[in-house]
Amino acid sequence: MNRWVQVYGTGRRIGAIVAYMVATSIAGLGAFLWVLKDSTLPNPLTTLLYLILGIVGQHLSVTFPDGNSIALADPVVYAALWAFGSPLAVMVQVAAVLTQLFTQKKALLNTFFNSGQFTISIIIASVWVRFARTTPAGHAPLGQIVLVFLLIVTFELVNYTFVSIAVALDQEHRWSEVFPRIGFIQRKKTFVLAYLINMAGVLLATYMGLAGIIFVFASVFVLWLQLKFEQELAARSLEAQTDVLTGLLNVRYFERWLENDFPKLSADRDECSIIFIDVDRLKNVNDEMGHDVGDSVLEHLAGVLKSVVRAEDRVIRYGGDEFIVICRKATLDKAAAIVERILDALERNPLEENGVVVDFGISAGLASFPRHSTLGRDLVRLADKAMYLAKKDGGNGYRTADQL
Repeated sequence: MNRWVQVYGTGRRIGAIVAYMVATSIAGLGAFLWVLKDSTLPNPLTTLLYLILGIVGQHLSVTFPDGNSIALADPVVYAALWAFGSPLAVMVQVAAVLTQLFTQKKALLNTFFNSGQFTISIIIASVWVRFARTTPAGHAPLGQIVLVFLLIVTFELVNYTFVSIAVALDQEHRWSEVFPRIGFIQRKKTFVLAYLINMAGVLLATYMGLAGIIFVFASVFVLWLQLKFEQELAARSLEAQTDVLTGLLNVRYFERWLENDFPKLSADRDECSIIFIDVDRLKNVNDEMGHDVGDSVLEHLAGVLKSVVRAEDRVIRYGGDEFIVICRKATLDKAAAIVERILDALERNPLEENGVVVDFGISAGLASFPRHSTLGRDLVRLADKAMYLAKKDGGNGYRTADQL
């Protein structure tokens, strides 16, 4: 089914979604043919360059940390619409979208739906362009800025209306809830930048011709390269701070946290607790059942830790069979409650290998800032000592720095 139509919700309204997409696609196709009939395009070189920039730009999106993105094709389409009218803009947009059938393996109906919604949005926005041309403001620099802004607003209102109806059907939500969410709320951090880029493309194309739109395209392309480079650095940094076996953060992350993040907590006087965990009887597991089972113990414990701790906490494999949990904004009592949940989860979800329950447990030690120390490494040392006290008392439990 995904080859023909892609849905992201429950799929219970698949019939209504398909009917809506088909209707929009047919309406868009009719509008596309109507626009191109008896229409005039700019010279072949200009048309070709706009098509190339639109197709390339559709595949280069500037994605920001909040997940929102700006396609490099957007300013190209707006510039084509403002400078040459709907025929060129429709050709550029539809060509850019249809190429995704082959380059990104987009679902067929979704691709035609996107082509249809964009075509109709462009035609409705072009009515505004024709009106703007007849007003005195359409020939004054300041007036053109306002009119270009309203052109983009018109296009986006129509476009997001089409999209939000599809999303509302897909996710079984009310349209009145979906439209503001995808049209404005989710885009609030990149809204201004997107409008500035698109308006710059239109205005520079107006006064500089093709050179203007190429300049904007090149500028956004440089921004795209910079963000890609930063994302690659972030990915490599995360990889360097991730334990290969368990997928948890590793000691490199913890050292960086002690050096950079803990002093900020100290300066803000935010409470913080450290849980130091050591696996009981892991050596026996390795000797009797093999190191593969020992690795399974570590992976199982890592999964339990991740499922139990709070979203703001950080779980680190400190080395070997030792783990650390950073409990942000947590008193000693809150950290103790987390340890009790970990112990309970391990008891309720034992690890089995070949039908045999693997015999292991954990010993944990707790220390809190500022209760036990105002120094990060002292907290680790105290939590470590408390852990050994728990292990000395038989393991499978915890002790706090209060008991040292």
